[in-house]
Amino acid sequence: EALIMEVNVNKGFKLGAEWVGSEYISAGDGRTKVYGGGFTGANIMPTPNTTTNVIGFPEGFSVGVMGQTIKIGDFYFPNLGAVFQAYQKDTDIHILSTPQILTLDNEEAEIYVGENIPYQTRQETSQTDRDYSSYEYKDVGVSLKITPQINEERFVRLNIFQEVTKVVDNEGNRPTTLKRNTKTTVTIKDRNTIVIGGLIGDDITNTVHQVPCLGNIPFMGWLFKYKSENREKRNLFIFITPHIIENPVEAKAIYEEKKGDIDKVKEGVIRKYKMKRNKK
Repeated sequence: EALIMEVNVNKGFKLGAEWVGSEYISAGDGRTKVYGGGFTGANIMPTPNTTTNVIGFPEGFSVGVMGQTIKIGDFYFPNLGAVFQAYQKDTDIHILSTPQILTLDNEEAEIYVGENIPYQTRQETSQTDRDYSSYEYKDVGVSLKITPQINEERFVRLNIFQEVTKVVDNEGNRPTTLKRNTKTTVTIKDRNTIVIGGLIGDDITNTVHQVPCLGNIPFMGWLFKYKSENREKRNLFIFITPHIIENPVEAKAIYEEKKGDIDKVKEGVIRKYKMKRNKK
């Protein structure tokens, strides 16, 4: 299961993850072997911002391990469903997709959620003053490809390719799209969660302000209106939790767990636990 979200870079979004910077890291149940790639910059461990005192992601692409519970700020969440429910109404967080894929060992699974939008590639006027336009189509949305490889100790090697494409400027018939993708390989314990971050993009919003009625006058309308552009940097986070199913009993257990999550979402119940602080 996966959770794909965008977070405003100004939001204090602290994750309790151990960042992959060596061959082995601790995951609470012994030495968990994790492999990752694509780092840019030598600063692998998260560092506090001297201005905001908020722990942030390393520069560039990063992979972190969160164990079987997901820690964000002072709260622990038992699964990705609880994270989705807690932040789905947060205006600083945009949840793009919550895909769940079932596949066989060593077989690629792919899911795509999006739309096919037209954009104008050519426009001309014939000798009879008729306008002709040519269009092509672009896929815009969320694509996730995963190939798992399972060993006898219930570790899962995941080959992950993630791509998010969105329209950032749709002025005229030639939309501008922002594309972010990552390709990596990690090995993680069954039911543990990994998080991929560091894919930052600009979310551009164009707004037209005008004087009522006067702004709609042909040819002269722009004398009574103006355009403003708002840029907002957003960090793309990808959470992935593998579940190994070896027999019908495990399949039924996961089904009951997911059914319970759906029921809690309908009831509006958020399962999260406040972090206990040590008393001095």
